[in-house]
Amino acid sequence: MSADRSLSSARALTGARDGAAGWVVGAYAGRITVVTIAGLAARLALLAYQPLWRDEAFTAVAVSRPIGQMLDAVRADSAPPLAYVVEHVVASVWTGAAGLRLFPALAGAAAIPIGAALGRRIAGDRGGVVSAIVCAIAPALVLTSVDARMYAIATTLVMASTLVLWRATEQPSAARWFVYGLITALALYTDYFAVLAIPAQLVATRFVLRASWRTTMFATVAATIAAVALIPWLVAATAQLTHAGQSFWVPQVGVNSVGGAFLQFFTGPPLDPWVPLHTLLTTLKGLACAAGLVAVFALILRRYALGPAGRQAAIFCATCGLGAVLLLFPLSIWHPLVDGRYAGVVWGPLFPLVAAGLAVLPIRALFAACTATLAACTLALSLATTHPPTPSVITWLDQHVQASDLVDDYPSQYLLFLYYAPPRLLSRTLVVQQSVAWFWGTAAYPPGAVSATIPESVVASRGAVYYVRQVDEPDPLLPPNYTARSTMCWTGVCVVRYAP
Repeated sequence: MSADRSLSSARALTGARDGAAGWVVGAYAGRITVVTIAGLAARLALLAYQPLWRDEAFTAVAVSRPIGQMLDAVRADSAPPLAYVVEHVVASVWTGAAGLRLFPALAGAAAIPIGAALGRRIAGDRGGVVSAIVCAIAPALVLTSVDARMYAIATTLVMASTLVLWRATEQPSAARWFVYGLITALALYTDYFAVLAIPAQLVATRFVLRASWRTTMFATVAATIAAVALIPWLVAATAQLTHAGQSFWVPQVGVNSVGGAFLQFFTGPPLDPWVPLHTLLTTLKGLACAAGLVAVFALILRRYALGPAGRQAAIFCATCGLGAVLLLFPLSIWHPLVDGRYAGVVWGPLFPLVAAGLAVLPIRALFAACTATLAACTLALSLATTHPPTPSVITWLDQHVQASDLVDDYPSQYLLFLYYAPPRLLSRTLVVQQSVAWFWGTAAYPPGAVSATIPESVVASRGAVYYVRQVDEPDPLLPPNYTARSTMCWTGVCVVRYAP
């Protein structure tokens, strides 16, 4: 009888512990779910808040074409096709800026639970929850998530491949290696810079996780197969190789370029000088950078609070993220590539480190201040007018341009006109330049879009030339008797009317 009572008591205690453990797990999952839903809702709310900007216009113009013509434009530009193919499908059912930004927003929100899983391995449940919060509010992650480009998608895929590789290293199986290879292939088909993550991940697997050579070999084989899978596209897109010897917009490696990329990790993309409230926004960016640095220093100073497993996890994420970013520097000897948007493809695993630093802060008020600063910076940058109001410009021009007039777009504006302008206005629009660099999206230009001079028909009829440019862009190429008659400016863009 006594033994039976003891057994019953043990079962009751075990059941109570299991119930408590289940409640804790459920509570943790619930917190991550709430943060993920909130992060997704914020991104969805911003989808149509601003008009498209020039790089997004390339996406918009390309995906609006039949699939074959779209792929022709993409393979002559500078990126792999996966994001464009998905955008093409989405755009067929949801047009406009919101539809174009939907896929990046969903992918950006998916980074929240992935970041939580990485952060939990570093700093436990608290680290996981804080990592989810950081991935939900970090300026760099939020702002790229509402950009109709491939960067947020690639960032999330690289974070996912890092997590899957980690799990495959712990419990190797054919299914896990297959998933790792598949996600890596998807990342490579989204953005070429994802390839930088592979050597960093393999080094971290072997020397940080201390995986066996056999496990490391399986990881290498899976990554190699993923890379080989990209070859058919590279063969089809050989035209992209011609850009290697041409001019590029990224500056040479220096203090400014390196510092700028570093700041973008904490503060998101740089601001154009014409953005309203520039000083205030720059101040908020500085505060966000300071908050991030507080987290980094806290992680370094309180690293022993993580325990041995947490420290190993932190080093693994640092090697995967920072190691991949540092590979941009030797590549920049050949061609300058140190830029926040390219580094952003592979720096995703570093955000759980920032979160771990916040999680181990001993002062709750400091944790709250840092988190609130990041959120405030993101909110301000998201609501600020950072894109020119191109639809308003086009509406004004459509009311003023006559049949004998010409709209001369600087290359930064042309794709926006190609997407937004009505046919009548577009038929009177050219890019008047001696040559146009490929990075302005010339792969999507229709035939005859560029002219070296103002057409003779415009000059002969004494038509006006409406020159569209950003405020810091050069003057137009005009006949000698044409002078500026009037100027109309909006935020970030001006139209100057020239006439004889």
